[in-house]
Amino acid sequence: MSDRYRCRVENAVVRPEKQEALEGLVRKLFERRHHGLIAGREKDWLTVELVQSLRSESQVYREQLSTKTDGPLPFALGYFQVRDDRLRLVSDEVPANVCPEPFVRLLSEFIQPGAQFWFASEEGTEAWEIQEFGEVVQVPRAPDARPSQAADDESAGANS
Repeated sequence: MSDRYRCRVENAVVRPEKQEALEGLVRKLFERRHHGLIAGREKDWLTVELVQSLRSESQVYREQLSTKTDGPLPFALGYFQVRDDRLRLVSDEVPANVCPEPFVRLLSEFIQPGAQFWFASEEGTEAWEIQEFGEVVQVPRAPDARPSQAADDESAGANS
């Protein structure tokens, strides 16, 4: 498995009541993005602390994705920013330490329905769409299409 995904996001409008919490999670996961370089007991302690922090901010993470001391660490969120009420990528690639489906499921709490997230690696491409809070579906994809943030940037410009 690749250690990075090429990523594209479309229609990722932030739920107004969740914007502040999402901005905090983006900042926290950006600051902790080098977690994998830490070793030993310190890493164990920091992992539990980060899981507890995510559980306190996200009902989906707490109820669907984690236990009290363990869960996926969605460091890819640190490669996004909230700008103009939208979640936008700040990089063409994100870490692949969490599978796309649980990552998008987590985001379903913070992003309005209809947002699509595309992930590509050497193994192929997959896309997920937010249906509602805690629910996502896989989106069919043309095999020759490639993720590109430009498409979302162009559609956002057209909607401004």
